[in-house]
Formats: sequence, C-alpha cells, structure tokens
Amino acid sequence: MSTHNIEIFIHPTCSTCHTLTRLLRQWGYLDRVRIIDTSKDPYIAMERGIRSVPSILINGELVFAGIVDFKRLKAILDGEYSSSKFDGDLRELEERFFKGVLDSVATALWLYVNEDCDALLRDREFTMAITNISIYSNREEAYNELRKYLGYPDMCRDAIRSREEKFLVVIIKNFAREIYWLHNRFLSWSEISKLYNKEVIAHWMIVRSALGRVGLRVHPISNERFWEKVGKVYNYMSQVFEEYMRQVIEEQASIFGDSEYVEVIDSIMKNIKSS
Repeated sequence: MSTHNIEIFIHPTCSTCHTLTRLLRQWGYLDRVRIIDTSKDPYIAMERGIRSVPSILINGELVFAGIVDFKRLKAILDGEYSSSKFDGDLRELEERFFKGVLDSVATALWLYVNEDCDALLRDREFTMAITNISIYSNREEAYNELRKYLGYPDMCRDAIRSREEKFLVVIIKNFAREIYWLHNRFLSWSEISKLYNKEVIAHWMIVRSALGRVGLRVHPISNERFWEKVGKVYNYMSQVFEEYMRQVIEEQASIFGDSEYVEVIDSIMKNIKSS
C-alpha cells in the first residue's frame, strides 16, 4: 500500500488522538502526514465522511476510524505491510463493529436510541474502518458477511441489549465530559440533576446523536420504548456521574498537560490562519 498521501483527523480533547500524535512523533512521521483538527475544520471532516476520531485516510481511503491498530499502522507507514486475509469469525466481526460504534458517543447514542444496525452498516467505508477490516485482502467478503449477520432487526436489537451497560458507560462518560467542558469545574450529581431533568436528557440524547438534521430521528417522550431508554440513562447517570466526572477531569488534565501535544495543536492553528 503506497503511503504518499496520509490524512489524520483528530480532535484536541480526544485521548486516542493524543496517543496517536505521540506515536507519530516517536516514529518520525509527525511532519510527514497531514493532521486536520476537526474542531477547526468541521466541514472538511464532514465532507470526508468523518464520524469519529482519530480517522486515518491513506490515499483518500478511510482505513481507520476511532479504533486504530497502531502496530499495523506503523507497518503501513514503514511500507512493510503486506495485506493478509481476515480469518476471524462473525462473532469477532460483531465485537469489532460494536467496539467501533462505542468509540464515538454520537454513533453509540444513535444506535442505542434507534436500534438500526443496518443504517450504519450500509456505510461500507465507515464500517470497514471501525472494524479495521479495511486493511485485509478479503475485506469485501468480511463486510458482506457482517452486514448480512447484523442487518436483521432482531439480531441487531439483541446485540445492543446484551451490551446495554457498555452503551450506558460511553453515553454517560461523554455527557460528563461535555458538562466539564461547559462549566470547567467539578459538578456533583445534585447540582446536575437540578439543571438536567429527564426531559432535557431526552433532548440531548436525540440531538447529540445527529449531525444537524442528518441522522436526526425524533422520538416523542410519549414513546414508551424511548422513554424507557431515557430512564435507564438517567438512573445509571445518577449512580456513576461523579465518578466519571473525576475521570474526565484527570483525562483532560493529562492531555493538555502534555506540552508536545499542545504544540502540535498550536501548529495546526497557525497553518490554518496562514492558509
């Protein structure tokens, strides 16, 4: 695989992006790839179909999205990767798919609320990227098998419900992260519960899972199944919010305490202003 054109989409607050930029610097590739900050160039990211970060495009093809196999990425960058055949089974593909979905709160929320795996699976390139099967020689075969397997509504619903706690953890931790960005301090659950009742959380769950009108599916709170999901999110949130808020504060302090990473972000900003 030729590597003459590598684009990496990141977000400054993303912990995996932080790890990736450190590795690129360590490997000597940081100045040989184009890094795009999705907080500064959102419409470029949307045009390229970016839904999670980091996303890596090689020669215009989305190869990794959210979940990055760093060992294989290094081999690709070094020109030493030779495409192999995916020899896993459908259960492994299912796990990879949900691991990729759960890496982004937007896709996690959308799938949790709507229970429509096929809508995501129809995006072939994104599915291949989040499962990392884009690097295999038989990726089309693996993709088609996965879509047939998870495309059935009953199979999709069962797979989501069996992972419900994982969905709740991702949703609530990201809610805590956004609360921290908004208030820039620790807030207790008693403070949050006064600001965000269940109806507000219901609104957040719908709009946070969509890109404007794109992907927006409106669910009235009179819909029993939707309201049940809101209740599960809210009840779980009341139990773990403060723990996740503390984790988020430590995470963000670690990211922005890394002067080399901040330097990379500042450099991106300078390039944007000078272009």
